[in-house]
Amino acid sequence: MAFVGRFLPLIAVISCALGCGESKKGGAANASSSAVVSPSPRERGEKVVLSIIDELRWCDVNHRGLLIDLGTARATGTQVLEAAAPPAIAAAERQGASWARLFDKELRVTFFHPEPSPVFVSVRAVAARARRASVSIDDVPIGTLSLQEGPSRHYATATTRSPLGVGRHELVIRLGGAKGSDAEPYAELDWVRIGVPDELKRTYGAPTDVDMSMPTASLANVPHRVLAVRAPTTLACSLRIPETARFRANIGMRGDGEASVRIALVRDGVGKQELGRFDVVGGGDARWTEIDVSLAKFAGAVARLELEAYSTTGTGRLLFGDPTVVVPARPVAVVPRARAAIVIVLDGVERSDLPPWRDTPSPHAPNLKRLAESALVFDQHRSPSSRVSSAVATLLSGLAPLTHGVLDASARVPKTLLSIGDIARQGSVRGSMWTGVPTTSAVFGFAAHWEAFAAYPSNEGRAATAPIDDAAVWLTEQSAKPNPDRPMLAFVHARGGHPPWDITPDEADQLPPKNYTGAVRPRDSAQAVAALNGRFSALAPPDEERMRAMFFAALHTQDAAIGALIRKLEEAGRWDSTLLVVTGDVASGRSSMFADGQPLSEATLSVPLYLHFPGGAYAGQRHAHPTDHADVTRTLLLALGLEPPAELGGRDLANVASGADDSGHMSVAYTDDAYSARWGGYVLHGRFDERRPSFCDVLRDPTCRFDRSMHQPIAADAFTRRFVEVHAALPPPLPRETAQLDSESAATLKVWGL
Repeated sequence: MAFVGRFLPLIAVISCALGCGESKKGGAANASSSAVVSPSPRERGEKVVLSIIDELRWCDVNHRGLLIDLGTARATGTQVLEAAAPPAIAAAERQGASWARLFDKELRVTFFHPEPSPVFVSVRAVAARARRASVSIDDVPIGTLSLQEGPSRHYATATTRSPLGVGRHELVIRLGGAKGSDAEPYAELDWVRIGVPDELKRTYGAPTDVDMSMPTASLANVPHRVLAVRAPTTLACSLRIPETARFRANIGMRGDGEASVRIALVRDGVGKQELGRFDVVGGGDARWTEIDVSLAKFAGAVARLELEAYSTTGTGRLLFGDPTVVVPARPVAVVPRARAAIVIVLDGVERSDLPPWRDTPSPHAPNLKRLAESALVFDQHRSPSSRVSSAVATLLSGLAPLTHGVLDASARVPKTLLSIGDIARQGSVRGSMWTGVPTTSAVFGFAAHWEAFAAYPSNEGRAATAPIDDAAVWLTEQSAKPNPDRPMLAFVHARGGHPPWDITPDEADQLPPKNYTGAVRPRDSAQAVAALNGRFSALAPPDEERMRAMFFAALHTQDAAIGALIRKLEEAGRWDSTLLVVTGDVASGRSSMFADGQPLSEATLSVPLYLHFPGGAYAGQRHAHPTDHADVTRTLLLALGLEPPAELGGRDLANVASGADDSGHMSVAYTDDAYSARWGGYVLHGRFDERRPSFCDVLRDPTCRFDRSMHQPIAADAFTRRFVEVHAALPPPLPRETAQLDSESAATLKVWGL
């Protein structure tokens, strides 16, 4: 399936067609060559969390209503999640401004309406093929515009009788009229305004990027990058507020007159909270007024930060100089270089079944219990997919599933994928992969990137611990090889809790329940489970009890193998210089009964993450920071002294643990037809063939049964903007490749239950 243009924000396509980045044009106030430069955030020991100037495309500019400037990157902040390819849009330039040329009859954008009020829609347009434009909001018609030939004109609908509610809405403009050449657009649009009636009689002046942006403006010889506005204008940006955050800006007046500014936060259930009011005066002696407001008491909240110019007089304009949200910068973590890096991925395990997350004792996992006590544990680790091969492909590449393309059961890792095995080989690091899971075997493309590769088919009777055991031998016998000090990377994909289970009939008889006579048996249980298609409720209570007992028995043997690997490293004197990662691919057991590619629920995506850093850094710590597989990939490469490629995502988990990287991280998971993004306690999920995603507060509704978009509109809007920003930044997808199964591979998959 092709993903180019399949799931992209409409206006992101507009903005990138016209040039993603800063505004195309902008004026500059006179700056003295002897200007005094104010301290930068770096010089103040701060890190920028939000730069409103740099990220204006994700913010709203409200001047007598919301303005959507179609000709600039700012329009990226309004988006649509589309199942089909977006309409054809091209750049045009008129009268020194950028316009959008529409070659499709329909323009759809979503927008956030901040307060209940009647609205009208106005546009600045040049008619081409189209002679009329019908306008609707949320599928409710609000008017038809009659477009005229000739120069650009302003067109507007009548004002709605009923108020438009707070929250996200969809605006649709449908163009119709004369037939013509496909090379001729239907119309050209400069901007769209969702207007709010007011009593102002003056002509509307659209605050376009060309109008607002000034790369440099200087007052009293102090320069700043600025946004210049006239009242009434509000700049509103959504964000999740980190601890110790502050809002900083400088405001001033360019030209004659005075201005008044209000800084506020707007939150669901709380409303608008004013943080401060400030007055500035223009003229020849105009100076900057510094704003420094603490946001610390709002830490963790999702809110709209509003910068409101509510009054200006005279001919001048209010300047917002370098408005930013900052936090104190913390030193980057320093961890000793690893001589060996080991990743053990346990298939089909749930975080709640393992220490330290299990509520009851964990006799089946004593070695993981010791690791949890002596290593670093992350409590909110999330898989990037509910498909096992997709999750592992992300671990090996640091790329999202939409980019590496391993999204469905028949996809294989593309030959063009740059994996950690490739990077290791290029960096003179010995790399190996050991897999007991058939969906990460050679036939699915996982063998091509390693110096050594071994697979253990489930139908050959090898012990489930064999991948871990053999990796331990490989890691500790390198002293007999040439260049014994070469760093090593071992990637182990173990069966975890997945059947078939290495349990003899006699051992099974000792498991609960007593006198069991059901059909759940160790060797063919995978096929029986597959027949239930993830429906745990279809099991009779005795079958459920026996299945859980065998699941824990299987985990016990692999836990023992992990313990043996650690002891071998200790005996070889290599443990203190080893990075060990133990995690999962996709959670199973109670949530999905080992079914692959299940719906993207939090139960399925929540997997464990343990890290032992060289030198024992951060030993015994637990962190609630959200993490995902791309973080593990980057951490592995950095620990081995390897340079992560530019397209690789993720963060260094040492920096996350130290607090040096406290960015509001969003974890996004994909299957071939769905997505699920988590940001703090919120989840946005939906399908590519559905226009409106569902918004969930997992702290209130862990199963995400209810869409809370209407109840928490500000959080839903902030979340959607952040998701589209993350999604739009994904590298282009690699060409999809299809696995060609032979009879041996098919037999292995059958035993595995696929």
